[in-house]
Amino acid sequence: MSQNKLLVKLLIISAFLLVAGGVGADEKPAPMRIEIGLYILDIAHLDVKESEFYADFYIWYKAPADSVWKPENIEFMNGVIESATPLASGTSADGQQQWSQRIKGRFRGHFELHSYPFDRQSLPIVIEDAEYTDKELYFAADSASPADFNLWIEPELRVPDWKRAGATCATDTHHYRTDFGLGSNRKSSYSRFTFSVNLSRLFMPHLVKFILPLLIIAGMAYVVFFINASEFEAQCGICITALLSAVALHNSQADALPNVGYLLMSDKIFILFYIVIFLALVQTVVNNNYAKRRRFDMAIYLDRVCRFWYPAILFAGNILIYLLS
Repeated sequence: MSQNKLLVKLLIISAFLLVAGGVGADEKPAPMRIEIGLYILDIAHLDVKESEFYADFYIWYKAPADSVWKPENIEFMNGVIESATPLASGTSADGQQQWSQRIKGRFRGHFELHSYPFDRQSLPIVIEDAEYTDKELYFAADSASPADFNLWIEPELRVPDWKRAGATCATDTHHYRTDFGLGSNRKSSYSRFTFSVNLSRLFMPHLVKFILPLLIIAGMAYVVFFINASEFEAQCGICITALLSAVALHNSQADALPNVGYLLMSDKIFILFYIVIFLALVQTVVNNNYAKRRRFDMAIYLDRVCRFWYPAILFAGNILIYLLS
């Protein structure tokens, strides 16, 4: 009887070892960690209307010493590479495989213009591997601290009409709702690396080119409150000229921007100026009617009221637009 018990125990142990060995055999290896770093040398030809910019930068990749990964399958998802130096390979100080090259190309961004002309923009460089999925590979930044990302940009880099507002780096998984024709009927997921240079628009150039001319146009319409109510033609001519000037300035500013399906802050400001200048024209008509009826006291009183409310509405309206945008 004891021999039978011993035989049963041996069979149980053998079965357990076989199952454990089978589970271990089915386990998949952990995904490879690929580190990426960049050094931005130049950003030029930033075209907000076309949502494009030109970038010149060095890029390097690091992989474990025993990794079979090679950087030839790297794709820049939001750009077209115009030139690239051959990959230089070597070994990093910590024993990893390392490759580096210099790349020049044009890239696209998704520019949000709700706050134009006081907007901030992010210029991204997006990278994926064309071969390995997220189960086989994931990207990481070659940096121990987010503060180091600002050091990835050349200190002398300048972008006309913009000032630098730092840099960010993000890694995530991008899901494709397709099997790319492989017949697996499965979604595909790939690790994605995104490095972004952040910019904020300079205020002074737009103060001179946009805000100051608009204030001068509004000042033209404001003059009608100091002209005698009997000078109807002069008052109407000033208001109409101011309104047409505002429309022309708005159109010239819009020509430099893409067609978007929402109102920009600048559009709201122009609409406010249209309304106020139109109200000045309406006040001119009302005052002229008072003057024809010899109600000069009412015409003078209405001019005095509008001298206060005209700038007050403009000031309060612009503050409200700025706070709500």
